[in-house]
Amino acid sequence: MYSKLEPLDKSDISVPTRGNARTKIPTACGVVALHLDFVAKPEGTKELNRELGVILEDAGLVQEGMETGLLLVSDREARLVTLLTFWDARRFAGGRERRIAWMQKLLAPFADGPVRAQTSLPRFVLTDTSREFVLDPTGGDELAEFTRAAS
Repeated sequence: MYSKLEPLDKSDISVPTRGNARTKIPTACGVVALHLDFVAKPEGTKELNRELGVILEDAGLVQEGMETGLLLVSDREARLVTLLTFWDARRFAGGRERRIAWMQKLLAPFADGPVRAQTSLPRFVLTDTSREFVLDPTGGDELAEFTRAAS
């Protein structure tokens, strides 16, 4: 995600929604979040982070628009898992259902039951400062962070 992070874009992006086949929705940095919730198989969360990383890399999802992912394991029940992936909104919108089915199929061997999927549009929430993330001005792949006091 860091190498493709762009400033907030005011243009609308066409993203499929349940009520309408195509709806214009402004997105933060042109990113769509795909949440995949499931119950892991018993003893299935110990190496899940590493194993999922290998599978997602081997599947070539970066070439399909996946920016990055975050694995969340419940602190109350170790088998409750959420894989939160972030996708380039323009590329994701064109094949939303196919990408969701693909991700569910990739996660099926780790799940003890169905894999529930939903998409959302992320918004950055900051309390007392406004932050702008841009690519490193020296041309590297690092992020430079500029913090401005809230007006």
